[in-house]
Amino acid sequence: MADADSDNVIRVLVATDNHLGYAEKDPVRGTDSFTAFEEILELAVSEDVDMILLGGDLFHDSVPSQNSMHRCIELLRRYTFGDKPVSLEVLSDQTLSFHNTINQTVNYEDPNLNISIPVFSIHGNHDDPSGFGRLSSLDLLSTSGLVNYFGRWTDLTKLEINPILLRKGETQLALYGLSHINDARLTRLFRDFKVTMNCPGTAEEEWFHLMVVHQNRADRGPKNYLPEELLPAFLHMIIWGHEHDCRIVPELNVKRDFYVTQPGSSVPTSLSEGESLKKHVGLLEIYKTKCQLKPLPLQTVRPFIFEAINLADYEEELELKEGDAATRAYSFARERVEAMIVRAMELRTGHPKQPIVPLIRLRLMFTDESYMFNTIRFGQMFEGRVANVSDVVQFKKVVKKVKSDTLALDKEAMKRAFEKMEVENTARVEELVDRYFDEVKDKNPLKLMHSKALAEMTYRLVERVDGNAAENIVKFYREKAIEHLMETLPSDENVDNELANFRTRYKHDDLLKMLDARGAQAVPLKCNALKNESNIIVKGPTAVNRGRGRGRGAAGSSTSSRAKPQLNVSVNTTRSSGRNQSILNAASRSKNKVYLISDESDSDN
Repeated sequence: MADADSDNVIRVLVATDNHLGYAEKDPVRGTDSFTAFEEILELAVSEDVDMILLGGDLFHDSVPSQNSMHRCIELLRRYTFGDKPVSLEVLSDQTLSFHNTINQTVNYEDPNLNISIPVFSIHGNHDDPSGFGRLSSLDLLSTSGLVNYFGRWTDLTKLEINPILLRKGETQLALYGLSHINDARLTRLFRDFKVTMNCPGTAEEEWFHLMVVHQNRADRGPKNYLPEELLPAFLHMIIWGHEHDCRIVPELNVKRDFYVTQPGSSVPTSLSEGESLKKHVGLLEIYKTKCQLKPLPLQTVRPFIFEAINLADYEEELELKEGDAATRAYSFARERVEAMIVRAMELRTGHPKQPIVPLIRLRLMFTDESYMFNTIRFGQMFEGRVANVSDVVQFKKVVKKVKSDTLALDKEAMKRAFEKMEVENTARVEELVDRYFDEVKDKNPLKLMHSKALAEMTYRLVERVDGNAAENIVKFYREKAIEHLMETLPSDENVDNELANFRTRYKHDDLLKMLDARGAQAVPLKCNALKNESNIIVKGPTAVNRGRGRGRGAAGSSTSSRAKPQLNVSVNTTRSSGRNQSILNAASRSKNKVYLISDESDSDN
């Protein structure tokens, strides 16, 4: 950062998903992951960084081969060992952060090691603890003093995240790590208020809060990803691992007011469109509570061209070719692949270690199966010219979804329901739902659920903030209806009549009692202090005396007034000092002070 003295700036090289050992037995692609990782380490040396931060999946396999482990150790010793002094001072209790190390300290404080660039890493889903002893490959690197392995969980019934507190000159960094956890389990821990983050900070000191996670970021279904809004708003930046698409330019989360950068993988492990994006790592410079991230493109990554084509859009062009449908598609695909190989030549960087033979993936989407041909035999004609001859072409069938008929909202019935509520001077959403369905029961009757069930669902969603209410109630009704049908075994033409009998047999109040009795309500119990608050408890750490520095302060100060970071990627963006976050239920100002941060995402939903 141009406006800051280099002695006060922490320089961090950020990378994720290196997948060392991927396809290591492939005679063509076997060394790709190691070549890219070596370039990353070379960049760390040339950029004179203070540390390297890895976001998980250093190895492709949880039990890496001897070859992969040997190559990794060799590269780490070659580029991270040396006489250069490390300028980062550790202020926190290191026994809370590091596991399976001899001295339970950062490796550069070990007098028997000569570390010049410390490497900090969490584990991902590919290199997570497994097998006898529940050890990760990172435990081996940590014990040998090559990597500072942090962010590891030891108890899956609750999470307590203790930051590594680092200082260089005037800049203080709180580094939080969350190694990979099953997404559904992690979501449940957040829901049940089982996630605690211990944070530093006093009124006179400022910290830059940096977190690295390894979870699904893209929405892959309920409870199958980590929503960004679940993370606390006091964070400045999040390094997101696991996702292989390179989105290195930091993106502002407007709800939580922090930035997210997603470096992506350094080697393609699947021939998808996201993997074909240009690979980068990031140079993160931190000065007090400001930062800038500089994308560094990798020059040794094998060229990769991806193209998806819907054959239905090229029917006229296919008709001009000779032969049957499969022969015409074969000829068409051959021309496209030849053109893609030419385009791949443009991705050559001139780096002496960059592989020349490209990866090519042509995805052909079809509705007529007569266009399909033998893809393995097709790829053989490109032997020596393409790195993935066995799967150059991929066929994907296009499934046409027919939109089902939907019932439109009866505006007149809704108006009458509103008028009745005004007359009775009631204004509860669940009552409106119940009255609306009572108005339309003759015109558009419900076939399975009672209207009171939908009203109850609305009540739990709105009043109890129970995000699982709809799923639980619908699931319960479906199970009971299936039980009823299995008991009566009606013929196909009598199923609707039997469902009507089901509604008559089971009153809503009886079903609701059965639902609550079996615990399907699934609303987390909260103490009064946690009512309507965020699912993360933020605590100030206790002071410690450990290693080279002293633990700093105790209670975290209000984050609403402190300066936020500036991100200088292409233009400067100053974060507003005004915060939407509210600090609630603050305890007394002691070293065990607890802040409960409100989750504003609830109000937006």
